[in-house]
Amino acid sequence: MNLIAHRGIWNKYIKDNSYEAIKNAIKSDKYIGVEFDVRTTQDKKIIIYHDALYNGTLVSKMFYKDMKDVYLLTDILSINTNKILLIEIKDRNIDKTKLLKILNRYKRNYYIMSFNTKLIEELKALNNKYKYGVLNYVLNSDSKYNLDFICLLDIVATDKIIKTLEKRGIEVIIYGTININKSVKYIVDDKNL
Repeated sequence: MNLIAHRGIWNKYIKDNSYEAIKNAIKSDKYIGVEFDVRTTQDKKIIIYHDALYNGTLVSKMFYKDMKDVYLLTDILSINTNKILLIEIKDRNIDKTKLLKILNRYKRNYYIMSFNTKLIEELKALNNKYKYGVLNYVLNSDSKYNLDFICLLDIVATDKIIKTLEKRGIEVIIYGTININKSVKYIVDDKNL
């Protein structure tokens, strides 16, 4: 089992999704990768941020210069690493061309995911060099999406579902807070410092 740090390694002194939290995960021997979230500001900056609101205002209505302690995607990608960078796209209106242009500038091991399957399929059609997947609470086993991986909540990831997906050539990544004893390649670890 391999662990991916959820939003980096953070605690009450180090903010999740921060440069320091992500760098901590990259430097840690415990993790083979780090998960973080991206959104777009009104001035079209791609930032590392989880929530839709920043101090009560939609991130998509904010200018980057007005946000404190928020990092650009390029800040994070400037950290030299071969570890997995599991990027969750929170903003379905993200500029796909701009995102891929930024990713192409840095040679990293990208796993790109979203709850929005259509967005992931569009990204993969534009550039299939990276691994693309979806986050899914409930899995439709009949789905025919062209995915490289699926990120499942631990309580729905039964051994049967995992085996079915792996037979179809789809990697399974598990996330959640329950202790996991599944036979999967990657687990997103939510237990930090």
